[in-house]
Amino acid sequence: MTYQIDQSGKIEQTEKDTIIAYSNDEQKSIVIPKKIKRQIQEAFRLCGYSRLFIYYIFAIGIFYLIKDFKITQSITIDIEYQRKDILISQLIKKLLKAYGKPRHQIRFHRIGNRPKVHYAAHDVFTKKKKADYIISFEEIIKATKKTDGRLRECLSTLVGVQPRSLKKRITKKKAIVKNQKTLDVL
Repeated sequence: MTYQIDQSGKIEQTEKDTIIAYSNDEQKSIVIPKKIKRQIQEAFRLCGYSRLFIYYIFAIGIFYLIKDFKITQSITIDIEYQRKDILISQLIKKLLKAYGKPRHQIRFHRIGNRPKVHYAAHDVFTKKKKADYIISFEEIIKATKKTDGRLRECLSTLVGVQPRSLKKRITKKKAIVKNQKTLDVL
């Protein structure tokens, strides 16, 4: 039986969480939180690969969704990104190979809004159900490093990819102003 995979909340919409789900007789969903999407987007921007961010995150999300399959499965992925199916498929296959997982029969096809898989993703997106898994920043970075040598080098050299919080910057500015006033008094 074929597993259908659908997405709710596009990767490039960094103000929303992204849900990727599969469905056939069983259902599973994962969440890529908006905060993590923004952090990864920033890391890719710093490496000069800002346009690839979407496809890598989508492929990594699908990989984490199907990584527990013990045997080869037939998988149909909804066409989310026109003319990028070959890139996404290659990334998924690289991840499966790198992690020693079985190779699956992956194809892309328009699924639509009627099948169970659409509701599996949408119900988590609208908070009617809880996701089965939440992907972490570290898992995405680790998987990205396994797919592409150029990105592996760049991500390995980046220090502090996560932007500093605004609170820390404000506190630091206040301390500088306070120290400057102290110096002015002396």
